[in-house]
Amino acid sequence: MKVSNVLGSMALISAISFSHQAFATTNVTDLADLNAGPVVDQSLLQVGAFWLPDLYTFDLSSDSTVTVDFKALLGIGVGSTFSLYNSSNTLITSYNIPLLTFGATTTFTFIDLAAGNDYVFKFNPGALNVTLSNKLTFTAHETVPVPEPESNALMLVGLGIIGLIARRKFA
Repeated sequence: MKVSNVLGSMALISAISFSHQAFATTNVTDLADLNAGPVVDQSLLQVGAFWLPDLYTFDLSSDSTVTVDFKALLGIGVGSTFSLYNSSNTLITSYNIPLLTFGATTTFTFIDLAAGNDYVFKFNPGALNVTLSNKLTFTAHETVPVPEPESNALMLVGLGIIGLIARRKFA
């Protein structure tokens, strides 16, 4: 590859990035209560770099597991991440987005989030991100507590003892 081609490519990428920086700001989208139903955010073309993250704020009315489906017709992301922060801006977890996405869906799962807290999803495009026809779907599933086997065993032992006591009294 010729040096002039490499320099020309770098100049083009820089021009696109800096022109995008001059006209764009960080997008902040309020998703409200995710327990009310799935939320879909769609964009036809997105070009960004690490200084222009997209932020999605939301809250939960009940303890939930939240899934985010990221679907792109064509996506190129160098160092792109999708992260979750709590209300005090502490990182909970972060996922790397695949370098090349072609008509595929990537699912991110955030388990056991507490109700009543304000959360922020941060889509950080990394060094360079170009996405055509991307679609983000945010869904919350209420967490249902499942009893542990030890709890069931203790309950059965307790019922057995009560049964023995009742048998001795009425026998």
